[in-house]
This record gives sequence, structure tokens and C-alpha cells, in this order.
Amino acid sequence: MAVTTTTATNPLVTTIVVDTTADLTVETAAGAAEYLYAVEIVNPNSTEAVYLHMINAASGSTVTTQHTSQFYCPASSSTFYYMPGGYKTTTGIQFYVSTSAGGGNAATAPTDAVTVTLGFTPQ
Repeated sequence: MAVTTTTATNPLVTTIVVDTTADLTVETAAGAAEYLYAVEIVNPNSTEAVYLHMINAASGSTVTTQHTSQFYCPASSSTFYYMPGGYKTTTGIQFYVSTSAGGGNAATAPTDAVTVTLGFTPQ
């Protein structure tokens, strides 16, 4: 099998945001409309899966705000999601990490902080 390396002259992802202490704290990754292309979640917790809750907003969100999308990562694992067409947000990108799939008052913080990496580009 041959390996080919190509240099990208027009990168798909122009901004990479890394949060090494993701938990129930709502973070703002982008304050304007973006195309989200990549999500990586690194979960060091040995007994609990985590969910990355994404909110299409630039500010003002809490864990009780209904998330617009959600990404799963099993215990003691890393997961990577790639969206070739980009996931279009209209306002911005906010996120938090919980051990529960649902949002709102059911949100539970992971025992150990999770690392979240997002790759996006402006619209």
C-alpha cells in the first residue's frame, strides 16, 4: 500500500478549541455562526461514559438550556467525530460535558474532567 501526503492550501478547519477541563461549566467555543467539522472527546473516567452537549448559542446558556446536539464517549476512551459537510450553527457554539444523556436538572458532572477538542471555520 502506498502512502500519499498532500499539503492543504485552503484548510477546512481554521480554528481549533481545546478544553482540558470540560465538565458542567458551559463554555463558549465560538461567538458567531460557524461550520463545525470535528469533535474529539477524551474521557479518562474508568467507570462512567460522558456526553458532550452542544448548544447553538453565543452566550447565556446553562445546563438547563436544551442542547441542539450531543456526542457520546465511553468510559476510558477517546472518540472522534468528523462531519465532512460541516455542522452549521447559526449563532455560535457553547458546550458542556455530563455523565447523563439528558440535559437540565439531570445533568451530572464527570468525576474527572474531560478533554474536548473542536475544529471549526467561520461561515
